[in-house]
Amino acid sequence: MHHCERNRSRLKVFLFFFLFLGGRIFPGAQATSLSLEDAVNLALVENLDLQKRTIDLDLAFYRANNLWSELFPSFSLRTGLTVLPDTPLITQPGFQYNQDGLSYSVSLGVTFQFHGGIPSSMRLTQLAYERGLLDYESARRRVELDISKIFYSLLAGRDNISNLEEAFSLAERHHERNSIARANGLIGELPWLQSRLSVETARYNLSNAQGSYENSQREFLTVLGLDRERQVFLEGTITPVPIVVDPEALILEHLPRRPDIISQRQTIERLELSQKQGALSAKAPSLSLSAQWSGGPQRNTGLGGPFGDSLSGSLSLSIPIDPWIPGTRANQNLKSADAELEKARLDLLNTETAAKSQIRSLSESLMNSWRSREIAILRVEIAQRTYELSEAGFRSGTVEFLSLENTRNDLTDAQYRLLQSDLAYHIIMLDLAAALNLDMETLIRSSE
Repeated sequence: MHHCERNRSRLKVFLFFFLFLGGRIFPGAQATSLSLEDAVNLALVENLDLQKRTIDLDLAFYRANNLWSELFPSFSLRTGLTVLPDTPLITQPGFQYNQDGLSYSVSLGVTFQFHGGIPSSMRLTQLAYERGLLDYESARRRVELDISKIFYSLLAGRDNISNLEEAFSLAERHHERNSIARANGLIGELPWLQSRLSVETARYNLSNAQGSYENSQREFLTVLGLDRERQVFLEGTITPVPIVVDPEALILEHLPRRPDIISQRQTIERLELSQKQGALSAKAPSLSLSAQWSGGPQRNTGLGGPFGDSLSGSLSLSIPIDPWIPGTRANQNLKSADAELEKARLDLLNTETAAKSQIRSLSESLMNSWRSREIAILRVEIAQRTYELSEAGFRSGTVEFLSLENTRNDLTDAQYRLLQSDLAYHIIMLDLAAALNLDMETLIRSSE
């Protein structure tokens, strides 16, 4: 099941990747639209850590699928040829080469080992695969979270550029009117220079924002494995959804399914199995059953002599003594396993406490962020109305240009802070969903 789902996901991603890069083959290709889902899929394919984890996971899956290897006997096959039979070298009667002493040998052996730790060893192999699968999914969710944060940050940056472009356009229109008024002798050089400065200030802010956005987008495309110079349009908007969360209910329902909690429980199970396996392997008797067949020419008949063979078998029972004696190294190793298991249980308590604290903190931050967003919306409304009144007053001559400029700057700042509030609220929602091991849609539904 695990491998089939991953293969289908890979096929989908590769098909998208082919279509996405198709525009790079043709010079006339237009800018490509990129959704959050597309970006996540590309990042999952490109991420090297996930690729390494996939290799480890495939190996763990192979081992878990072949648990019979724990009971598989040990086979041995040996052949030999005696090219120099036994002969004196220095002592009497001296070196003699006895051709009849030449011989060959063939032997085949099989050995079975049985001990009480085999069932625990099998479970440990299965647990290693389950742990690898959990680690892979956790790493995958981290990639999704990181890409989502970058994607929404880029959307906020793009919206900020739109606001700055509007501010630049307004500054240019005012400067054009002042230029006409100065040409007609209605205003002096100072108001004209002030409007010119406003234009260049707005241009400077816009240029900085565009440069920062382009650099961030290029780095983002690099993470996705795409051409840095590729023209890409990011699909989507930041639309915060007000939700009311009950942290205690969320903890009760979703805390046991957090990857770090499951991982720590698996660690405890692994240590319990290792402790059991170690105790059984060290203290329990072990049974060894072996058989061996050998064949070769009869003694002193040479290579062409008549063939003879023999079959032997043995059964042995080994009873360890050291682990039962307090203070021995084997006994100390068993004590160390007990201590590691106890520390793992304490680590689980610590992990659960930290997880609960994180969920409560993010829930509070989410509510505070929404209140801050409501204030930011009110500031934008006030700044917008103030600017409209200031512009009308400036046209009628009752408001000075500097006052108008200040109200326009206040509007731009209020719009920027609203964008940052929207982004902060959305990122907190992403973090809370990740802390509960949920996606955004499920978190929103759970709050209804």
